[in-house]
Amino acid sequence: MTTTIATRWDKDIPGPSLLPILGELPMLLRFAFNPLAALEGLHDTYGDIVRIKSGKDPAIIVFHPAYNREILRDPSIFHSYNLDFLPIPFPRNSSLGRVMNSMPFLNGEKHNDHRTYLLPYFHRNFVTRFHDTCVDVTKKKLDSWKDGQEVDLRSEMEQLAMWLATKPILGLDPEKDGETIGRQLEHSMKLLFSPFTLLLPYNIPGLPFHRLLKSAERLEHAVREAIERRTARGSYGEDILSALIQLHEQHPERVSEADLVSQTIMFRGGYSPNGMTLYWTIFLLSQHAEALKNVLDELAQVLRGESPTPEQLEILPQLEGAIKEAMRLFPAGILTARYSMEPFELGPYRLPKGMWILLSAYITQRIPEIFPDPYRFLPGRWSSIHPSAYEFMVFSAGPRYCIGSSLAMMQLKIALSMILQRYTLTLKPGAVVDCEGLNAIRPKNGLPMLVNSYNSPSRNVPFKGNVHKIVDFNPSI
Repeated sequence: MTTTIATRWDKDIPGPSLLPILGELPMLLRFAFNPLAALEGLHDTYGDIVRIKSGKDPAIIVFHPAYNREILRDPSIFHSYNLDFLPIPFPRNSSLGRVMNSMPFLNGEKHNDHRTYLLPYFHRNFVTRFHDTCVDVTKKKLDSWKDGQEVDLRSEMEQLAMWLATKPILGLDPEKDGETIGRQLEHSMKLLFSPFTLLLPYNIPGLPFHRLLKSAERLEHAVREAIERRTARGSYGEDILSALIQLHEQHPERVSEADLVSQTIMFRGGYSPNGMTLYWTIFLLSQHAEALKNVLDELAQVLRGESPTPEQLEILPQLEGAIKEAMRLFPAGILTARYSMEPFELGPYRLPKGMWILLSAYITQRIPEIFPDPYRFLPGRWSSIHPSAYEFMVFSAGPRYCIGSSLAMMQLKIALSMILQRYTLTLKPGAVVDCEGLNAIRPKNGLPMLVNSYNSPSRNVPFKGNVHKIVDFNPSI
């Protein structure tokens, strides 16, 4: 990269021309209706750094790992987005403000304090104590399936991921608690990230903004009920909510009651990305016979039909490669955002305070120089590549690297190893796999899969849908 500093970033950074009167509205609508195509179009047309808005609330998108590194390694300058930075009149002291104030949205000393306190509870050696619970929860889910049954794999894996997260995070019964919070949170997130909510920020019945505020109220109520149930048990366990409750009781100046509500929302981080990874990994393996055989052979050799031990989870490279490849192709967040608190330099550009910087794992993880044949599902690539966290961004990178990564990987390996050793899952003939989502790639109409016994032959089933634009399913020549 050149070291010459361009002083007119708004003129020198390439980007789409804004239309008179309409401004950036057409671009926002393209993102709303086809965000992946919009991102690919911006990258293909303008390169690794793109201006998408100048003037008030200026914004750029960056795609290159070098730019990701510059942004993510310095949280003192580049703050995580939260409601305070959005140009929307969110009501102060509202349910939305409380539920959207968990650690991923915090900045500065408060974020550092909460992260430092919670980090030991997410250490790899600590999370192994949840191993047996994860095995039991997965077994209950698999026991509910029958040979020959049709299931919606999206719904089933989202539910399993909720169950897997409920015990370690909330310390509550996985099957009785957690789903209310998870479902309500998903509804709130969908409304929060909807362009129509941002374009029409008015608290008028019928509008998305009004529905968002009401959804947040229901979510806060569900969270407070979960906290009350956990507190009523009297004795605290090793779950994350217990740790927060004790910190609140001992040091309320560090964790207020509102903080307790907000941090419980970290529950989402334990289940939403995991649910996506579970169903996309199974779907991709079901369509790639050789990759599936490699995983099954490894499981047969290491586990021999049994549930994995914590030690065995560390020696399953074929399974881990399949998981990482699914995460690469279907990242839990196609975009993340930072907000500049000071002027800064990025490559050849000097940029102002008050700039929105968007980063796209979806595009970065498809750079062919880092991931050859980027649209192919190739789990074997992970035996020879070791990308940095700024290239493979599924757990973010830098000082704000996801503290739940070890727990997430343990849960994914346990669940997938048990599922794949017990059942053969095949896409229902005639299925249409269309994807939707502004910041997460989900199957619009679910994933209809047929459950068969482990010894049933696996077969690729032809299917239609826009998922073919995300993954190249054509066999190599």
